[in-house]
Amino acid sequence: MNTWNQRIAAGERHEQRVANELRQRGWDVAPWGQGVMPDPIRQAISRTRWKNFPDLVATRDGELVTIDAKDRMSSTETGRFAVARDCVYFGLQFVVAFGVPVFYVFGNLGVLTPSEVMTYGSQGPRGFGGSYYLVNGRLAHPFDDVFGIPTSLGATA
Repeated sequence: MNTWNQRIAAGERHEQRVANELRQRGWDVAPWGQGVMPDPIRQAISRTRWKNFPDLVATRDGELVTIDAKDRMSSTETGRFAVARDCVYFGLQFVVAFGVPVFYVFGNLGVLTPSEVMTYGSQGPRGFGGSYYLVNGRLAHPFDDVFGIPTSLGATA
């Protein structure tokens, strides 16, 4: 996946999957972040720290959370997730500034928070794509443990 359009298409499929999983658990979900913005605004945001804004916002029973869907971020060889350090730093600042949790949901529906990625991760090499935290995928929380199990009410919503 080389172009932004190709990456965003794969990311949108994962976001839709995560949103559907949340709805099955009784969450109300809406898209958020640069992917929903008009192209000139998206391009401007992509040059700022705001490019790391979470992809989804969800609520259930008055609880508000944000989700950053991270598909294609794992290594099949090592079983580790890679999360850009800039993304983790933004997530930590977002939680402090707004008091709203940020959850990273990976392609296998494993879940980690920015603080967990920073704590459990090791700093990967700095390459052309930036610097990353590498986190063992076994440390991720199961989706059901974080967001609940599917319910018949949520499955029909």
